[in-house]
Amino acid sequence: MLNRRQMLKVSAVGALSVFAESLNADDVVPSEHGIPRVDYHVHIGDEISVAQAIKVSQERGIKFGLLQHAGARGHGYAVSNDEELMAWIGSLQGKAVFKGIEAEGTDWRSAFSTTVLAQADYIQSDPLGMPDETGAPMQLWRPDFRCDDPQKFMDRYVDFHVQLISAEPIDILAVPTFLPDNLRANYAQLWTEARMQKVIDAAVKFNVALEMDSRFRVPSLRFLQIAKAAGVKFSFGSNYQTTQGIGDIQYGVNMYKQLGLTLNRFFHPAAATKKPVLVRR
Repeated sequence: MLNRRQMLKVSAVGALSVFAESLNADDVVPSEHGIPRVDYHVHIGDEISVAQAIKVSQERGIKFGLLQHAGARGHGYAVSNDEELMAWIGSLQGKAVFKGIEAEGTDWRSAFSTTVLAQADYIQSDPLGMPDETGAPMQLWRPDFRCDDPQKFMDRYVDFHVQLISAEPIDILAVPTFLPDNLRANYAQLWTEARMQKVIDAAVKFNVALEMDSRFRVPSLRFLQIAKAAGVKFSFGSNYQTTQGIGDIQYGVNMYKQLGLTLNRFFHPAAATKKPVLVRR
């Protein structure tokens, strides 16, 4: 008969075995001690390959959602038509990752057929390329970005968050509430509860998950508390393209614990017939 210590050891080995199996399954969101172990925001590009990402995933015990920037041709995106999207998805078949794209621009859907888009596990977008008043996309992540009127900027920025959530068939809104460098110190003043609520209400209405982004440490705890109360689902994202950064979901994990979230509030890719691109016409 096993003593208590031996039983605990056997149980631990069994738990690790189950976790390893879930990490390697194509459609399973793994967790450990009730905490999701998934990074849905891993970009593949010049600095990191699929093989490198999978190696890091295995080393860190975190399942990755791998992304390529996708949008209309002429803007330098890695994926700009059905053939390229099928090639991207095909390159990940049978691998222990979620297959995703980051939709770029407000015209990204024009580049792809619904049938091919639905073969991705998930689609995410972010508000960092909000168009200016002429329609040209801004680059809010650049350190030199400036705006003359913060309040006017915020009104347009909140509306753009809502537009992405309500008008685009996305699964995840990445880096919600991110602010450019010169506005970041005033986050609490600029992101009023009224502005937060508009974004949160849209996310609930259209069943779009909101990312907890570890690179920029957004959204704030207050935003997340309101979002939790409203019934929002969440995802974790490192938002890096280097082997040093991918898999860093610590901000999300910290927020998840502080909020007392459970696994049913964490994003899982929709079933094949329930993809937003199929049901949100």
